[in-house]
Amino acid sequence: MNKNQDYFVNKNIIVTGAGGGIGLEICKLLSDLGANVYATDISLDTMNALKKNQNVHLDKLDVRLETSWNNLLKKFQKIQLDGLIQCAGVLRPGYVYNFSPKDIDFHFDINLKGLVLGSNLASKIFKKQNFGHIVHIASLAGLAPIPGMSLYSASKFAVRAFSLAIAQELKQFGITVSVVCPDAVRTPMLDLQKDKIEAALTFSGSTLSPEYVAKVVLSTFTNTKLEIALPYYRGVLAKFGNNFPGFSSFLYSLMIKLGLSGQKKYQIR
Repeated sequence: MNKNQDYFVNKNIIVTGAGGGIGLEICKLLSDLGANVYATDISLDTMNALKKNQNVHLDKLDVRLETSWNNLLKKFQKIQLDGLIQCAGVLRPGYVYNFSPKDIDFHFDINLKGLVLGSNLASKIFKKQNFGHIVHIASLAGLAPIPGMSLYSASKFAVRAFSLAIAQELKQFGITVSVVCPDAVRTPMLDLQKDKIEAALTFSGSTLSPEYVAKVVLSTFTNTKLEIALPYYRGVLAKFGNNFPGFSSFLYSLMIKLGLSGQKKYQIR
């Protein structure tokens, strides 16, 4: 983080999903590094933990609504916008025969539509400036399909594809894009999965700390990488399984056993 220490001083950066998990840790770290942080979430009350952090501006944002984004982005008509970090995301485990149409909207409206809308509107500002950096939080579930979390997995596949595509569209304007695909992270989202058998595969590996993921996210500002899988070896395994779906189905029973064991361990932590 030494390289980042001076870089972030007085930089103006928007963070979505700042009410908890990775987004919250990113905001705290940016504040410590001297950035002007525009922390956003669906409710101001979710961001109470950030009230005492210096240079953190709390803004209510419903990522699904253009009007909500425009209210936020009008702040940057006279000041530069240096970065957009999109962490807002949701997950409800469930098998295809059990989820409802509302579950479908829930995942795609927030995980995908909101993220696409934010990038669309912020990129117009970045294009005028001829600089800017966008970071999207996807998931290892966006590298390999996860049974029991098909809606989440599909939405994160789309986030990854969108990120990789716009990176090529925007680079001519000096705008960089990174997509970070972490394994399970110890956040409230993970806690919601600990007693759901549908989410057993989530616990088939080790879990990551939100602080660690936050540091990796910020490192992309000074050492731009298009895609980062965390941890690397799980990313390789996920891509291998995606490229050879027949082999991944062969491994499914083994991974389920590991996941159920890991899930039980997580429950008694």
